[in-house]
Amino acid sequence: MAPRRHQLAELSVCSGVSLAVLVGDVPVNNVARVLRSSASVLEEDIQAACRRAEDALEDLKLLLAWYPQEAIRTSEAADYARRAVATGSFAKGVAAQTAERLRDLLDLDDEEPVGDIAELIENLGAAVIFEPLPEPIQGVTVRDLSQDSWQAVVLVNSTTWWGRQRYTLAHELCHILYRDSHGVFVNRKDDEDMDDAEIRAESFARHFLAPDLAVREFWSEHAPRGVYDTYGVALAKFMMHFGLSRRASVRTLVEVADVPEEAMGPYTRTGARIETIMREAGLEEQWNRECATQHARGASNWCLSMALDAYRQSLVGVPTVARVLGRSTELVEVERELCEQGYRPTPR
Repeated sequence: MAPRRHQLAELSVCSGVSLAVLVGDVPVNNVARVLRSSASVLEEDIQAACRRAEDALEDLKLLLAWYPQEAIRTSEAADYARRAVATGSFAKGVAAQTAERLRDLLDLDDEEPVGDIAELIENLGAAVIFEPLPEPIQGVTVRDLSQDSWQAVVLVNSTTWWGRQRYTLAHELCHILYRDSHGVFVNRKDDEDMDDAEIRAESFARHFLAPDLAVREFWSEHAPRGVYDTYGVALAKFMMHFGLSRRASVRTLVEVADVPEEAMGPYTRTGARIETIMREAGLEEQWNRECATQHARGASNWCLSMALDAYRQSLVGVPTVARVLGRSTELVEVERELCEQGYRPTPR
C-alpha cells in the first residue's frame, strides 16, 4: 500500500496537511518569495527542491525526445483519464464526482483500495520522485507549459508517513487531471483562503482514496460493538485498509460515518503512538512492513527505465542516468554499478 520507491534492477537510488506546493510557470527565484509571505520556510530549501524538479523535467523531456512513443502512450492515457473530469461551480462536489468517475475508469469497485498512485500518475506522463523536502512542504510539482500533454515532475516529501504521501499523490493527481493553470499552489493546514483548485484537489484526494459509500460500509462492519472492541482497533483497520494517515482517517470517519469526534480523542492526542494502536489491532507486522521504506529516496521508475534503455543504446551518457537516480555527483560510482548490473552502451 505504501508508495513504491522506484528502482530498476539493483541500482541504488540515493537514498493534517501542512503545505503542498505546485510550481509551474513561476520562476524558481520567485517561488520562495511567494511562500515566505505565507509560511515560515527556508528559501534555499524551496529553491533546491524546485531545481531538483526542474532538472528532472529537463531529463524527462530529453528521454521522451528519444522515445516519442512513450509521449504518445502517456498522452493517450491522460486523455482517457480526463474523461473522468467533472465541471461545476461547487469544488467539493465536482471533486467527488471526478474521483468516482476515475475509479470507474480504473475498474475499482466501491470498496477496493487504490493501489500504487505513483505508477498511475507516471502512466499519465508525470514522473514521480521521492525526496526529503522542508518539513512544511508535502509535494512540489513542476510542469512544462509548452507541452500540450502536461508533462510534469512530482516531488513527494519522503520524510512524511506513507499514508500522507499517498494523500499528497492523490492531491497532485487531481491537478494533473484538471491541468490546473495556476503557477503556485499552497495548501496550509486549516487554511480558509484556499482557492477552488486547492479545495477541489483536497476533496478529490479523500474521495478517490476513501469513497463515502466504502467508508460507511467499512464502518458498519468494523465499528466497535463489544466490550473488547475499541475505536482504536477500528481506526487502525481503517487506516490500513484505505492507506490513509491517522489525521485523514479520523476526519473522514467523523465527517462520513458520523463517528463521535470525542471517541477518537484518545487516539489522536499528543503521545498517542500509532505503533501502539496498530499493535492492539494485531496489525503491527503489516504496519511495520509498510513503514519499512517510507522515508527512502526514490527515482522515477518510468524515467529510470527509459534512461537505462537510452544508455544501452548510447543515446545518453552516465550523467543523465545519474541525474535520474538523484546521484549527479557520483558519476564514477554510478558507472561502476551500471557495468556490474550489465548495462553497457552499445558501440555505435
